[in-house]
Amino acid sequence: MDKVIIVLGHKNDNQGHLSPLSIARCELALELFKSQQNSRLICTGGFGANFNQTAIAHADINQQYLINNGIKAAHFLPNALSRFTIEDATLTYPILKQLNVPQVDIISSGFHISRVQLIFDRVMPSIIKNYLSAPSPISSQALHRLEKHEVFAKKRDLATLTKKANEC
Repeated sequence: MDKVIIVLGHKNDNQGHLSPLSIARCELALELFKSQQNSRLICTGGFGANFNQTAIAHADINQQYLINNGIKAAHFLPNALSRFTIEDATLTYPILKQLNVPQVDIISSGFHISRVQLIFDRVMPSIIKNYLSAPSPISSQALHRLEKHEVFAKKRDLATLTKKANEC
C-alpha cells in the first residue's frame, strides 16, 4: 500500500444520487488512483438530515460510484460513517493508525479544504497529509453560500477542537 486516499463525502438525494460536489470529489479520487494504484481508499459519510436520508450510508454510495468507475472493491478500507467534518477525521484516524499509514491524500472541495486542513492537522498530527481540492460544479450563488457557511463552521470547529484538547 503506497498511501491512503480519503474521499470526504458531501450529499446525495433521497434516491441515492450523488450531488455534483460528491461526484467531483469521486472523479478526483479516480484520477489520483490511476497514478497510485497501490493505494487504498476510505470514503466518509453516514446519515444525516442535511446530507443523506436514505437507508444506505453516503460513504457506501460514494464507494459504489468509485467501483462502478473502475476501482476494485479490494482497494477500499472500511468506510467512516461520519456526520460532519470533525467525525471524518476522528473516524478515519483509528483506521490509519491501526495500519500504521504514514501518509494520506485527503479530497474535498476547494471551499471546504481550509476547514478540512484545520481539523485533520489537529486530529492526526503525526500523519503526513496532502490536501486536494476537487472542482465545485455549482452556481456562483450556491458556492458563495457554501463559502459563507465555511467561515462560520471553521470558527465553530476550532472552538470544538480547542475545547476537546483542553479536556484531555
